[in-house]
Amino acid sequence: MPFCWLYLCIYSLWFKVSVAKGDSWHLEVPPSVVGLEGSCVVIPCLLSYPGPDRKASDLTGIWFTDSNEIVYHSSTTKISTNFQHRTSLLGELRHRNCSLKISPLQHTDSGPFTFRIEIEDFNKYSFTKNKVSITVKDTPEPPTLSVEQRIKSGKKVTTTCTFLHSCPSDPPNLTWSHQGKVSSQSTRQTNGQWKVTSSLSFTPSKRDHEKLLSCTAVFTGGKKVSSITVLNVTYPPVSVEVISSSSVQEGDSVELNCSSDGNPAAHAYRWFTERGTLVSEGQTYMLKSVKRHPEPIYCTAINTEGQASSTPIQLNVLYPPEIKVGSSCTSEISTATCLCMVDSHPTSDIKWWTSDPSKVLNSSNTEIHGSLTIVTLQGVLDSNTVHCHASNSQGNSTMTLRVPHNGKLVYTAVAVSVFLVVITGLTVWMVKRSHVSSKTEEPVTHRKTEENVTSQPGSERDCKAYSTYGGSQNVYGNMTLEEEQCSDTYEVTDGDAVYANM
Repeated sequence: MPFCWLYLCIYSLWFKVSVAKGDSWHLEVPPSVVGLEGSCVVIPCLLSYPGPDRKASDLTGIWFTDSNEIVYHSSTTKISTNFQHRTSLLGELRHRNCSLKISPLQHTDSGPFTFRIEIEDFNKYSFTKNKVSITVKDTPEPPTLSVEQRIKSGKKVTTTCTFLHSCPSDPPNLTWSHQGKVSSQSTRQTNGQWKVTSSLSFTPSKRDHEKLLSCTAVFTGGKKVSSITVLNVTYPPVSVEVISSSSVQEGDSVELNCSSDGNPAAHAYRWFTERGTLVSEGQTYMLKSVKRHPEPIYCTAINTEGQASSTPIQLNVLYPPEIKVGSSCTSEISTATCLCMVDSHPTSDIKWWTSDPSKVLNSSNTEIHGSLTIVTLQGVLDSNTVHCHASNSQGNSTMTLRVPHNGKLVYTAVAVSVFLVVITGLTVWMVKRSHVSSKTEEPVTHRKTEENVTSQPGSERDCKAYSTYGGSQNVYGNMTLEEEQCSDTYEVTDGDAVYANM
C-alpha cells in the first residue's frame, strides 16, 4: 500500500536523524499508545547501543510482558501462543528501528510491554524503565469535518476531514460522499498516533444546498466512523413565478404573489408590465378593477446573490360576450352573407335566427382568434333581418342585422326573365308560322249586302279575294276583287279583321 511505503520512509528518515552511534544503551518509546480493537497498533521504538553498527544476524530483538510472555522474538517459534502471527517488527534492528506492530489488536493486548536487545558476542540489555502500555478502544474517534459556514454557488471550495489512527502501515481508507478532487497528508502525533488530513475540492451548485456532506474512515478490521455536515450553499433567486387565482371576473380585484427559490431568501420584489414599466414593489401586488384585456405582468426577486425575473403572465379574465360593431350582412343577387364578430371569454356559443328564435340557422363557418370569434352565415334568406345571439357563462348578447336587397340587381333579374319569355314566345310563333305556310293558299270569300244599290232584283254579286298573310290576326293589305262576281255580302274566313282597299 502507498501509505505503508510512506510511513516506512518517514520512519527510516526519522531513525537516521534521531539515532546515531552512541556509547550507551538508550531506548526512545512513548509511555502509552492508543489502538482500535480489531485494527492494528504500532509502538514506535528507537534503539541506541554502544559500539559500531552490527549486522542484522548479530542482533535479536525481543518484546515481552511483565509476566515474561514473549510478544515478539526474532525466532518466531519462541513467540507466545497469544501473539503468534500477530506481531512483527517494522524496519530493521541494524538501522536501530525496534518498532512493534500488533495486528489485529485484542482487548488483552494492553501491556505493559518491554523491549530487549541481544547482540551476539557482545551484550544483552532489557529496557525495563521504558515500558509501553496500550489503550484499546472499541470504537474509533469520529473524524473532524471542516467546511465554510456558507459556500457560494459556482465558486470553488475546499473542505477537510481529519482523523487519528495508530496503524501507519495500514492506515484507514477515507471516502467522501461528494465528487471532487481529493488529496491527503499524514503527520506523526504524540502517543504513537498519526493524523491524516483529507481535502476535497469541488464547485458547489444550487443542487448542493442542504445536501449532506460526509467523510468516512474505514479501519483495518472493518470498523468505520463518519462525520456529517449539511452544506449551506448561497445562490441567486431561481424558479421565480407569479402565483394568482386561476381566473378573475372583469371589474374585480385580484391579488398576485411573487414566488422564488433563493438562498438567502429574496429581500425585495418588483412588479413590471411586459413593456418594462414598474407598477409596484413588494412580494404581493393587488390589481384592482381588472380590465378584460390587461397587459401581461411579471415580477423580479432580489437577494444578496443576484436577481431573477418570472415569465410574464396573462390574467385569465372572464367577461360576457360583446358583439362588435363590424358585424353586418351583404347580398349578391339572391344570396346573403352575414358576419357576426363576438369578443368574449370564455368563448361564446353563437346562434342565428330570423323571426323565430326556435328555428336556428346553421353557420357556414366559425373562426376563433384568441377572445374574438367570427361566425359566418351564408344562404338565401327570406327575411330583411337576421339575429346573431352569443352567450357564455358570464352572460349573453343579441344583435339584429339588416339584410340588404340590391334594387339594380333585382331589376336586372326581372329584365332577364322578361327577355327569356319573349324569346320563348317568338320561338313558338316561328314554329307555328312555318306550319301554316306549308298549306295551299285558299280563297277568301266575302259577301256583302248592299243597300241603295241599283241592281236586278234578286241578283247577287260574288267577290273573290286572295290573302297573302295566312294565319294573321290583323292583316293590313290590298285585295283585288272581280266585280262581276262580287256580292253584297263579305265573309272573312281566316282572320279576325281585314282592312283592305278594293
